[in-house]
Amino acid sequence: MCRNPGGMEGTDGHSVRVRAYELSQAPEAGSPEENWLRAERELAVAHEYDTVDRDLERLGMRVSRLPSEAGVVWRLSLPRGEEVEAWEPGNGGLAPPAEIARLIESASAGKQLVPAPPLSDDPGARRLREMIEAQRRELLAHDPGVRLGADAENLHEHRVAARRIRAYLRATRRYVDREWRRSLGDLLDELGELTGPVRDLDVLLELLNRELAELDRADRAAGEPLVLSVQAERETAHRKLLDALSGENYRLVLTRLRLPPRLAPDVDTVPLRRIARKVLADLVAAVDRLGKHPDEEELHRLRIALKRTRYAVELAAPDSKAGRRFVEDAKALQALLGEYQDAVVAEQRLRALVVDDARTAASFVAGRIVERQHARRMQLAKQLPSAWRRLRKSGGRLG
Repeated sequence: MCRNPGGMEGTDGHSVRVRAYELSQAPEAGSPEENWLRAERELAVAHEYDTVDRDLERLGMRVSRLPSEAGVVWRLSLPRGEEVEAWEPGNGGLAPPAEIARLIESASAGKQLVPAPPLSDDPGARRLREMIEAQRRELLAHDPGVRLGADAENLHEHRVAARRIRAYLRATRRYVDREWRRSLGDLLDELGELTGPVRDLDVLLELLNRELAELDRADRAAGEPLVLSVQAERETAHRKLLDALSGENYRLVLTRLRLPPRLAPDVDTVPLRRIARKVLADLVAAVDRLGKHPDEEELHRLRIALKRTRYAVELAAPDSKAGRRFVEDAKALQALLGEYQDAVVAEQRLRALVVDDARTAASFVAGRIVERQHARRMQLAKQLPSAWRRLRKSGGRLG
């Protein structure tokens, strides 16, 4: 076994590895495997390999391939610091020798090893990478339930995961590669446009069933056509969503999320705490511009800005007491704004249904529910200022 084969290490070595990875992806030299091997030979640096799902990285294991004289050295680094190296002649294969393949067999679950992009050791970049990966797993976990459509909470959690990723991309946009961010962000925006209508109808159905349960029997019967109409609209929107989930763009989202975030050129650190402070300052400025009597659209924009701020703070301060307090206060204000927005959507959709449905009884019941939603909105609006003051106070403690 060799212990110290050739290759550059340290900060300069990392830069070379980044350049080697870029060269390995170039289209003009042949297949990706040929490009990668050429980069190894020409730059003589160690490169890391993993499964496409980064199974080894998650377990704290590293597999490196280091060009050496008349062959290559494969190195396996284990979580507790043990290292195993094996040399093989030639420089044409991408499969590790049997000695190392046997040791990683369980961890890799038989998946093929592929060249892994060089990963930054910066804490901010690592945290961003981990948080995006966590949301990718959430998308996958709730995907079957979204397709089945029996439990609305699956779609809600699926949307939250996608929304968090979009918020991370937006918050760190100055520090990540622009094209990488846009290529992923555009696909996530498209996904949100398809899941949004289904989610709105799920919320409306839940509200209708809850409201009708509080009416007398005659009015409940009169309100049944409203429920059936919303259910039919929901089924149509869900079929459209299913088509998208079986499409190429959705598969592309999941594939791109497997790879770590690509930092912008010349970016070495991702200052998450500074980013969170900037996002919070933008939120405070937005609230200050609202005035005392914001309209529905302004409150909707505030709700979106609040979510982005909350996710930026979660990204930056996972173990901070002040951060946890801010997140809890943000959730409370977000819940009020969310309930307010649900009432707005319910009013708008029920008024539209009344226009389409000329039956007097159904129109009467819809009108009663609209009145209740309007009263609900007015009551919620009174609670918003105190919830905002609590959030602003906790935000000031973030430092």
